[in-house]
Amino acid sequence: MFNYKQKYKMTLPKMIKVKQEFQKYSIENIKDHLVNQISQNKVSPKIKPGMSIAIGVGSRGISHELEIIKILIDQLKKYGVKPFIVPAMGSHGGATSHGQAAILAGYGITEKELGIPIKSSMETIKIGNTKEGVPIYFQKDAFLAV
Repeated sequence: MFNYKQKYKMTLPKMIKVKQEFQKYSIENIKDHLVNQISQNKVSPKIKPGMSIAIGVGSRGISHELEIIKILIDQLKKYGVKPFIVPAMGSHGGATSHGQAAILAGYGITEKELGIPIKSSMETIKIGNTKEGVPIYFQKDAFLAV
């Protein structure tokens, strides 16, 4: 039996079994809701013309995902920014840029459909360390967005 305590010199915290129940709700008008969220004072003052903004898109089966992404792109363009898509899905698609782009394409999320780039590079940059010394990496294109 593998002894993590010997190998990693760590103690796991006590754990208990929990059951999470997610709230079930829907948004009647996705566009109005999203436009309202973007225009709130917390978001819109931070958006400046000429910025490049990464939109992380995952593979979790979000309802109306393509519609949401299109609305978000349209709203961001009204602020004069240059949005682009970055896959945000970890190991899905075989943890390759081609595989992740293929998953997005399966959802209809393509450069042709959206009119913006999809930067599916797996290149990362180290941005620091945790307090325990574990390195922290971030997808390069998303990190460099300004």
